[in-house]
Amino acid sequence: MRATIDLKFADSTAALGFIVALALGILSSGPGLAQEPGESIFRLLTFEVAGSGPRLGTTNGDGNQDIVDVHNAITYLYRSGSQEAQTLPAIPIDMRSLIEAGDVPINGVRSLHETMTRMREAGNFEEPGGAQRVFHPPTSVEYLPPVPNPSKVLSLAGAYQRRRSDGTPGNYDLAEYPSFFFKSPASLTGHETDINLWGLLTTGVHEPEFAIVIGRTARAVPASEAMDYVVGFTMMNDVSSRDLPQGQHGTQGGSMAKSLDTFTPLGPYLTLKEDVPTPNNVGVMGYVNGEPHVWPVPNGNTSFLTFTVEETIAYLSERMTLLPGDIVATGVPQPTMTFAEGQLVEIRIGNLGVLRNRVVSEPISGHTPIPPRIVGEGDR
Repeated sequence: MRATIDLKFADSTAALGFIVALALGILSSGPGLAQEPGESIFRLLTFEVAGSGPRLGTTNGDGNQDIVDVHNAITYLYRSGSQEAQTLPAIPIDMRSLIEAGDVPINGVRSLHETMTRMREAGNFEEPGGAQRVFHPPTSVEYLPPVPNPSKVLSLAGAYQRRRSDGTPGNYDLAEYPSFFFKSPASLTGHETDINLWGLLTTGVHEPEFAIVIGRTARAVPASEAMDYVVGFTMMNDVSSRDLPQGQHGTQGGSMAKSLDTFTPLGPYLTLKEDVPTPNNVGVMGYVNGEPHVWPVPNGNTSFLTFTVEETIAYLSERMTLLPGDIVATGVPQPTMTFAEGQLVEIRIGNLGVLRNRVVSEPISGHTPIPPRIVGEGDR
């Protein structure tokens, strides 16, 4: 557990002053309290165009610059006889394979993006268009989860310090170990897609979460080495139902209520760890229909995590093997950001961009929801 927790809240009066100051800082400086967004930040993403299937892409900034189709760019360089094509390493076809392949191809993809951008700016590029298009306007693509097929999606529960105004600890502030749950990878969806309630529920919460993307196979990794096993970070909305009809057995936990299709928006980008230098000091903000959500306890920053990013990886890797591309979300400051059909929800975390989704409730065509089993007196 981080050593600074007791110091932060040793005195309730000082704690309240600190919390108010932090809240004012978060509200005045926006989501990038520690790390401001920037037009030059390099991004990796997965996208689709007109049913093309997943494509590996790159861009800079926060969604206002063109997206480079990585493999179309490689094809263009080879066909044009460019010298740069001869120096590129082998680039895997998808994000998870790219992460597995390591730093050399990832750096090659960054170099490719810079080469194509430079060529276009110098007037030495002619867009081939069609299925071979290299540069896509960001509004012309369908964003997929940056890693569409992770082996695991995990999230922390009760992860943030929630010290009350009277100085007493929150419910999980004194936890000896972190708490986790799994989300189904099939629940993943991308930026600018719909969160569908499927006509099955009406009540629940959005949970904006700072998410770690594992870069190397990790088993029993000490906290001091944990960042060596991280490739970068992204954003996740851990959408959670509060009134989904479901079984009551304790082993089910929240897995069903959190794993409906579309209940895990992820993205829009994978931002490499070198561009997120202080992951344990990143502002976490949510917006509904353009209005910022105010956390009842102003702890919307990863500096309030009970267990640091490094400690989280160490704990998990002691208990299971983490694989390249696995997603480990660090939990929500508080589960208080309620959802409703028709909302437009945005998540802004540090310099990771904006993750935007709309809430709809469209039942499966032709399907009637399964009613509860009727239990008669003779069954009791």
